[in-house]
Order: sequence, then C-alpha cells, then structure tokens
Amino acid sequence: MTLLNALAVASRCQNSLLFNRSEQWLTSKNPLYVARRFRTSKKTSKRPVLHNNGGFQKQRPGAPSYKRDRPAVVERPRLNLSSDDRPGIIKYFEENVQRWSEQKILHSRLSSFGIPEEDIRPLLKLFVSEVLSGKLSDHVAYDKYTLDRFARSTPEDLPQTYSDIVYTGILYAWAADSATRHAVESVIAPTTSFCIRRLFHAARLEHPADDYPEARRTRRKIIMHVGPTNSGKTHHALRALAAAPTGVYAGPLRLLAHEIWERLNLGQIVPAGVEEDTIHAPPALDSAFDVDVASATPPAVRSQGNPKFARACNMITGEEHKVVDPEATLESATVEMLSMAKKYDLAVIDEIQMIADVGRGFAWTAAVLGINAKEVHLCGEETAVPIVQALLAETHDELEVRRYKRLTPLKVDKSIDKDFRKVQKGDCVVSFSRNSIFWLKRSIEKATGMKCAVVYGKLPPEIRSGQADLFNDPNSGYDVIVGSDAIGMGLNLKIRRIVFESVNKFDGEVLRPLSISQTKQIAGRAGRYGMLQEQSGLATTFLPEDLSFLEQVLAKPFEPLPAAILGPGFQSSRQIARALPASASLRTIYDAHIYVSKTRPHYRYSSANIATGADILDQYSDLLALEDRITFLLAPAPWRDLDCTDFLRKLIKTYAEDLSVGVKALFHGTNYLETLIAVENQMSTLPYPKSDDKTLSSLELFHKLLGLYAWLAFRNPVAYHEPEVVDEWKPRVERAMLWALQGITRHLTRTQRNIDNTPPVAAMTHRVEFKTAGDLRKQKKAEALLKKETRERLGPVLA
Repeated sequence: MTLLNALAVASRCQNSLLFNRSEQWLTSKNPLYVARRFRTSKKTSKRPVLHNNGGFQKQRPGAPSYKRDRPAVVERPRLNLSSDDRPGIIKYFEENVQRWSEQKILHSRLSSFGIPEEDIRPLLKLFVSEVLSGKLSDHVAYDKYTLDRFARSTPEDLPQTYSDIVYTGILYAWAADSATRHAVESVIAPTTSFCIRRLFHAARLEHPADDYPEARRTRRKIIMHVGPTNSGKTHHALRALAAAPTGVYAGPLRLLAHEIWERLNLGQIVPAGVEEDTIHAPPALDSAFDVDVASATPPAVRSQGNPKFARACNMITGEEHKVVDPEATLESATVEMLSMAKKYDLAVIDEIQMIADVGRGFAWTAAVLGINAKEVHLCGEETAVPIVQALLAETHDELEVRRYKRLTPLKVDKSIDKDFRKVQKGDCVVSFSRNSIFWLKRSIEKATGMKCAVVYGKLPPEIRSGQADLFNDPNSGYDVIVGSDAIGMGLNLKIRRIVFESVNKFDGEVLRPLSISQTKQIAGRAGRYGMLQEQSGLATTFLPEDLSFLEQVLAKPFEPLPAAILGPGFQSSRQIARALPASASLRTIYDAHIYVSKTRPHYRYSSANIATGADILDQYSDLLALEDRITFLLAPAPWRDLDCTDFLRKLIKTYAEDLSVGVKALFHGTNYLETLIAVENQMSTLPYPKSDDKTLSSLELFHKLLGLYAWLAFRNPVAYHEPEVVDEWKPRVERAMLWALQGITRHLTRTQRNIDNTPPVAAMTHRVEFKTAGDLRKQKKAEALLKKETRERLGPVLA
C-alpha cells in the first residue's frame, strides 16, 4: 500500500483547466437587483413567487401553463457604457466609488486577502479621495488603470458585481504602484503595503501570450471561417486538415471529436487539392458539421470512404482515448485536451465564439494563443472576429478572415398561437426547462398523434445523438423533436421549422430574454441545405406576442464578444496562495484571480460558480494538497446538485484517506445501481416501458458521475484504477435511459398505445402490445417482484 500511495501521489495531474465560481453580491443603499438562488433544478410543487425589488422581478419557471398569465420577464440591468465614451466612463467611476467603498462584502474580501481590519478603512478613504480628485482618470492614468474595462460587461453581468471586480482591480493596481507607495504607507502599515504589492504581482497577467513560448517562436497564419449556422463555414477547414502532413481538430463536444476521428480514419473527408473523387460517393447528410453538403464539388464530407483518403487519426477527450496508431500524424480532441507542446502543420479550432464562454472559454483562449501550428483555422461566428484580432495583435500572427453566407434563407413563419395541432412533421419545438420539454412532448403527441424525440443538456451525448437519429429517420415514427438549446451544437438535425416555446430563458438567477447569438444559433438550425426539399428554413414562436421579438432579433447584426476568458491554472494558483494568508480558502484563491489580477481590457477571468465545490473541498484542506483540491474543483462534478453531495463527499474522503478509489466501492450504498438494476428488470419483464422523472433523473446523475470517474482516471490512473468498470456500466445506463425516456412520456390511453407500434429500444428488448386486462395483471405481478430481485442482484454486482 505504501508503494501504491507513492505512485498515486506521483501521478497527480497538473492540467490547467477551469473552475466554477459563484457570483458575489453587493448590497447598496438603493439596491438595483436582489434575487434568491435556487440550488437545484428539482421540480417544486409551489407556484413561482415573484419578488419585486427596485422594479426587478425574479421567478423560477416550471412547465408552461397557457391557462394563466406567464411570469414576467426580468431584463437584467446593465452598465450601458461604451469604450468610445471616456467622459461617461470617468463620470461613472467617480460618482460610484464612494458607495462601492462602503460595501461590507468588499471589506470582508479585502480582509480575506490579508489586509488587517484597522487598515481597510484608511486605505479605501485615501483611494476614494484620489479618485474624486481626478488623479486616477487623467489621460495617462485612464490607460494605466484600464478604466475602459467598465465598458466591457456582458448581458450576464450584474452592474454592481462587475463594477466591484473592476474597482477592486484598480484599487490594487493603484496601491501597488511605486509612485503611490509613500502616500499609501502614510495611512496603512508598511507590512500591509507589502502584502498588497506581493498579491498584486502574484496575480498579475498582462501578457498571457507569453505563457506559450513554443507558439511565439514562429509567425503563424490564422484563417477565420465565420458565418451563421448552415453557411458551410467548416468545409474548407476540414479539407485542409485531411490534406495536412500533421494536424489536429479541436471542438467543444466529444461527439464532434469522435465524428472527425471516425471520418478521417475511414477516408470520408476529401483532402484539399482533390478536385474529383473517383468513388463519387454522395455527401454525408448525417454529418454534424457545418459543411456544404450539396453544392460543393467535391463535398468535404462523404457518406462512403475512399481508401486513398484514409488517414490514421487518434482521439483524446476528457473521458476517453482512442489510439489507432501510436505514430498517427492526425489527432481529434476536445479543446480542453489540446497539447500546446506538440508541433503541428495545421490545426482546426471549432466554435471559436466559445472563447467568451464563462465556463469553458479559457480553453479557446489558450488554443488561439498557444497552439503550436504553422496554420490555424478558426471556425465560428462573426462575433469572435474583433476579440481574435485583439489577441493576435499581441502575438503578431498573420490573420485572414473568410466570411460565409447562409446557404438557404431563414424566414419567420406565422406563430402557431398556442395550438399544438399546428405542430407539423419536421418541426423542432424549443424550450429551456427539462420539465417543460416533457410536458410539451406529451401535449404534442396527444394533440397530433405524432411521436416526439427529445434532446436536452442532461442527456448524455450518445442518447442525444440517438434521439437525433430517430428524428432524422423518416421511417422511425418520430416526426417532431422537442429540445433545449442543446440542439444548437453538435447534432445533425433535418429541421424544417424551429418553434420557440419561449424566447426567455432562466439563467439560474432570473428569467431573461435570449441573446442575439442564442436566438440566431437556435433558429439557424432550421432548413439545412441539401437535407430538405424546401429551399429555406422557418422559425416561429408558440406565443403570438413573442413573434415580434424573434423578427427583431433575427434582423439585428451580431454583437461582438466583449472579452476572451482566462482560467486560473495550477501555477498561478500556487503563486497566489503563497501571497495570501496561510489560512486562505480555495474560494479566496480564485477570488484573487478575478478581483486582483491585472489583465488587458480584452481579457477577463471567469467568474463562473465554484462556491459549493470550493466550500466542500476546503473542509478537507488538512488532507488534500492544493493541487488535489484544484483538480477536484475543475472536474465535471455536479457540485450544485444536492442529490450528489453525499456521493461527492465520499469520493473526496476516499481519495484523501486511501489515495485509491474503486468504482464498485464508491457506488456501494447509493441508489444509482439499485435504480439501474430495477430498470433492467422492467426491461426484461414488463410489456412496455414504464418510468418516472425520479428514475430518469437518477440514471442521468449515474451517467454523469461515471463520466466524472473516467475524467479523474485519465488524470490519475493509479488512484482511480477501475476505468474498465465504467466502460462496462455506461452502456447499461444508456440503454436504461432510453427505456426510461420512452416510459416517462408514453401514451396514456389504450388508443394512443395502439398507435405506437415502434420498438422502444432497438436491439434491447421486444415490445409486447398493451391490449388486454391480463397484460395489466402481468405488469403488476412483475412489478411486485422487482424489489426482491433488485436486492438479490445487487449482491454479486457489488462483490
């Protein structure tokens, strides 16, 4: 065991990934916005409660009911400052500094950063005086302290939260400046001044590009392929990759990485320079990529492979590695798994607009700055062009922007006016609540007799892909698909018309209108060129009053992304931890990145939610090294789901105490395996699928937690030594989820059941039609045996 422990410690991963972090709230004398945070997405029996505070309201939406008024939509307050308006920024800076300096949460944060209580008020008083005197906003100081950061907030930012970040950063830059040291030390102790300077320099990151010396040794050629959905913007990038001597594809989803991996190995991507393919295979209409599948000659992606085009390609994602050939010269990966140390001839970075995503944008920022390739193709939206231009101005790389237009027009159709009977074959109905999706599925099936596939974020990628296949297959009987904004990326869907059930989305804090980018990304999925007989896509709304919003947003140009996201890594966290008090928590370390770090205006550290995970991990600070706590925090763990808290605590404690974590022992005593075996019993004994929301939710979490273990196993295979058990259990969970999906939304009347004659889960079980009362008795008898059988079967599984 001593040797095992030593190996586990030695194999601890040093990957610099990202984190989640909760928003910090400021109070004020005239609060702009106060809201209650919901910790889970569980359904509640209570009706939404509206909180009126300063003219702003907040509610948690459930399944929509059109028999009563829908809850009011809350427009988030915004700073509404422009980088071109220096006087306006200076006015805001000077008028609000006094109120900011009085916030209790600010005093608490400064104390956690190591400033003694007796020095906080004198320091802030001097800072306010200097600001009001204009010394921090003259021509030189304006740029020195990057005041234009006040104008770079996003629609997701609350003014008081964002301005708190900017003010605190300016405070530290001013207090750490050698020119102000004498004045600062006249009101606070020299030791406090030293602590401020030490933390400021530890967190400082003005030139992120310098962290990638290998990429700086050559002048790269960057080619941006930008355009709306269904414009074929990835066509030329994929053909260039297939022709490159060495290259890598990096995308946001494991399914996209898998498709590229598969098609390159099979020779289904036609290399650049090939004008005619002797096989003459038709284009791959099932590709999830935005390629010109019909008009291009030859098409980039073919349905049949040509052995002459086949290239050995390996795949690496957060959860799985596929090595076809150790000497393979091509790779396909998720963006977080890109290697900055390897040298490539060509790299393709997909969905570049995600560079501003608060949860994962750090990986795209690192890819743009650090990928060591002679030629880099960036594919995505027009919104990313200005921010990429700003980043490349630092690296001095060559930039070429190629713009593409949509291959088929997108038109706004007449609202279906709350009438489910107007839902048609080929429609995709979009909602942003899991409960609403199932409610809509049942309502549409009842009103139209058509079956609905479903897609939403908590479903594993494999299940989402399977549901997409059902919808695309004209003989499956699934003529409509109901989904969330998960349809906007990574799925190939033959959508004729997008129907927005709502144009507002609950973001965890407030119900707010969709952004321009979100609306266009979703609506643009309609009418993929070459896949439908219609030569245009349609978008409409469920409610007539939402139609004007859709028309106005689709007519607007894209808004440029405000900043590229940075993510704290192990090295910066260690530096900051050394500059903080010894008792500093994990959350304080990340707060220092966000509030103290000095970056250029087009960068910002993510402020995604880490509160719950950090609080749990800090309870094990005596047992876990900082690197271990950061690794756990960056892992894809459902920290905010209260149903997983006990499991996550068990995982952390087991690792901390034993440095060895087995899957079977980890899940012993949980309800996840019991739920799986119960569903498998139903699959073999019941005449038709039967399930409920609780069962499906348990299976979703089970799959998520298995993915978490696989993620950890790739980073520390000695400690997490049973990945083969995960490989065995995950397909079982996915089959059970397919069964549960159909059971939770099956037709509720005998007539409707008789209409449904499609096997529920292909190659999994046969379907027995529900026709007689005897079938009901058989079902009840089978259900009575489940509890006993489950107990009997749990023993050998956990042995």
